[in-house]
Amino acid sequence: MNQVVDPIAGARVDGQIIVDIMNRMGYKQPDYHPRTALEEISKIVPFFKGVKWDELGDNGKQWPVAEDGKGTEIMHTETFKIGKGQIQYHDFKESSEILENGESYPFILTTNRELEHYNCGAMTRRTPNVDILTEDVLLINTKDAEEKGIKNGDLVCVSSARGKVDLKARVTDEVKPGVLSTTFHFPEVLVNVLTSGVSDSEAMCPEYKVVAVDVRKARKTELRKAGAFSERVVPAYRHK
Repeated sequence: MNQVVDPIAGARVDGQIIVDIMNRMGYKQPDYHPRTALEEISKIVPFFKGVKWDELGDNGKQWPVAEDGKGTEIMHTETFKIGKGQIQYHDFKESSEILENGESYPFILTTNRELEHYNCGAMTRRTPNVDILTEDVLLINTKDAEEKGIKNGDLVCVSSARGKVDLKARVTDEVKPGVLSTTFHFPEVLVNVLTSGVSDSEAMCPEYKVVAVDVRKARKTELRKAGAFSERVVPAYRHK
């Protein structure tokens, strides 16, 4: 597709930034243009051969694009382009994180994202989204919170075999007993010091969803009165 809007004053497109770096490093390049970028990509990635800058038009082309430049209106009709999927069965195997640390750290922490932010918030925290979602909080089930003496808005300490962090608790039924959940949109909280280097044996993805932790009420002074999280501003569509 074509560019939708021009960069704001003082900003440059990513391609131009890369070209400027190359020039400063002594590898001379002309100013960036998407046409030449597409031409270079098509020489390296075969299935980009049919994508031509001058042929994109107002609405771009539907992927995948054939070498003759024809887009794909409907991808799957009678069969699948690459054939039927092959299902593989694997027995369940407990994470080494739980096997090695589960006895000392009985809760499972799973990190996730909220709708308003993405990862460390490098982009989304520069937008009005930061006024909607202002902090990382720990979701804890009502049953677990009661057993631990934790109330809504309490500052809690979450610890793992790697370290510990303090953040505010949000008592909720959105997580099951034994499971804690938080985001990592605010790097100052340092939630990722809790996570491990363990990776999934098949996908090789880091197991940020399975972190053995424990939780207790923090020794620091409570930052907010209990019940304050009921005032948290959340868009209505998130409850659909």
